[in-house]
Amino acid sequence: MGKRQVHVVRVSKPVAIALLALTTAAMIGLVWFLSGKAYAANAHPFRELIARLLSSERPLSRGLVLALVMPVTANILLFVPWGFFAFVALDTKTRPRKSSYAITVLAAFAFALAICLWEQSLPTRVTALPDTISNAVGALAGAALGHARKSVRVRFAV
Repeated sequence: MGKRQVHVVRVSKPVAIALLALTTAAMIGLVWFLSGKAYAANAHPFRELIARLLSSERPLSRGLVLALVMPVTANILLFVPWGFFAFVALDTKTRPRKSSYAITVLAAFAFALAICLWEQSLPTRVTALPDTISNAVGALAGAALGHARKSVRVRFAV
């Protein structure tokens, strides 16, 4: 038996930028596809959850809590890949890491806001203005994963 060879796959900045563009296009396509099929409620899920917790009517069921928290979770998860690729594309040796995080989150917030404004021209809304905060949190989580990828070395034996 000989030694196994280890191959490390490096992703260059242009590839990261291309993946960011592809992710952006996929997100825009998803919103366009869901327009007319899914609807954004005017109430924000967390406000509704707190209002129901404070009311003395009946206790919350698991299904209701899940229905209230799921849109926020979906908004966060939707922007994790976008935040990851944006951070990888923006992070350089000369730029402070905090700046890369800030630019990523602000760009995600601006992108989510642009989608929200664009939806005004579509038949129905899929996202609402409070969703932009959840989207920014998702981008921050993606940026943290992009930062963590520098300290984690994954190697595949061939």
